[in-house]
Amino acid sequence: MLRPALTALLLAASLPVAAESLNYNIVEFSESANMEVPRDTMTAHFSVNAEGKDRQAVNQVFMKKFNQFNKISQNNKFKAELMERNASPRYQYTNGKRTQTGWEEHAYFKVESKDFEALNRLIADSINIAVLENSSFSVSKEKREETVDQLSKAVILRFKDRAQNLAQTLGFSSYKIVKLNLGHIGNRQVGGDFAHAKMLRAIPAAEVAAGIEDGVPASPGSEEISLTVSGSVQM
Repeated sequence: MLRPALTALLLAASLPVAAESLNYNIVEFSESANMEVPRDTMTAHFSVNAEGKDRQAVNQVFMKKFNQFNKISQNNKFKAELMERNASPRYQYTNGKRTQTGWEEHAYFKVESKDFEALNRLIADSINIAVLENSSFSVSKEKREETVDQLSKAVILRFKDRAQNLAQTLGFSSYKIVKLNLGHIGNRQVGGDFAHAKMLRAIPAAEVAAGIEDGVPASPGSEEISLTVSGSVQM
């Protein structure tokens, strides 16, 4: 009889703990908030190139272009970065035989700016020394973080308001937040002339400059940044 008595005693001792672990009147839901943010940053990628038969002559032409572009891109309105630079021989294959035909040098720059007019002017001023590979628009890191902070406050207030309304609807005078998760941060493209920005790669530099002179650069558009919060409350 000792074993059944001991089992009953253990079960009795565990009941209060089990009862305390039960959570009643728990409601789970989520809320979202979004904000449309204009793209405030323009990024342009340039290449500086030279090629020819004589290595020294190629280097002289390349360095002249390189230094000129480096000089005009060193502006407090720009954030210019040299992404890559290389020099290599050129070869021609005839009947399986490789023959060196010359040399080529390349450099690739990325230039960012919040002053669209200034960056468009750089594109126009560099048409004889650099090739515009592509350009694009984006929301800056600072603006994105500022927007996420604003959305965080807004969505939490919305979550609290809904929790209060649910509590009143269910006949409770108050509620307690049990769990709160700041979840997915998303973004969606809104407007903007993306086709034009991507096509810049295929448009001759002179035509790009002409478009800038006419005052018709690509439209930056905007992004919709969203934030979702989910959680549970106890009434």
